[in-house]
Amino acid sequence: MKVSEVDPRSIRTRELLHQALVNLAAEKSFASLTIRGVTDKAGLNRTTFYLHYGGLHELLEDCARTLFAQMRTDIYANKVIGEARNTATFTPFVESVFRHLELHERFYRAMLGQEGDPLLRGLFQELLLELIFEPIAHQTQADFNDPYIEMNIRFFNAGFIGIASWWLEKGKPIPIEQASLQITRDILPGYLRLLSNRNW
Repeated sequence: MKVSEVDPRSIRTRELLHQALVNLAAEKSFASLTIRGVTDKAGLNRTTFYLHYGGLHELLEDCARTLFAQMRTDIYANKVIGEARNTATFTPFVESVFRHLELHERFYRAMLGQEGDPLLRGLFQELLLELIFEPIAHQTQADFNDPYIEMNIRFFNAGFIGIASWWLEKGKPIPIEQASLQITRDILPGYLRLLSNRNW
């Protein structure tokens, strides 16, 4: 039987498990992680682990959703100033994503890289649709019931995941500001044009 998620001790235990997972993921591939390894790193026992999670993937998803919640806060602290037609107005949104990736670099490099976990990559891709691309798409009044629109959203979103993975694996070869500007200046206009089916 799982414990209450709002109990302070439960919150502290989950934080310890999250941190242990993040630290271990930075040292080895996810496939080589074990519950024993995570609990030893956290200074907890397996019984305590199973009071909170059914397995490693459940812990990973909870950890990822906690990080995404932080990223959501950072992204939506930005305001769109000006017209959506000027894609440079979205640069702060993209910068927020890159800064979040940089802050948790070791975890995301391990999880999104070639030796990473496919389930986390898929989860990251789905949540990023909501966190950054859908708000932008709403500025164009796109019809999300249109399969053509969804196909384009997913194509560009997958491309952004690829850029993020490359950026981390290559040791951040381009400064955040430059990478964000290039995306909003050179890549985003084509995305918005496909969504709106009109010239931008």
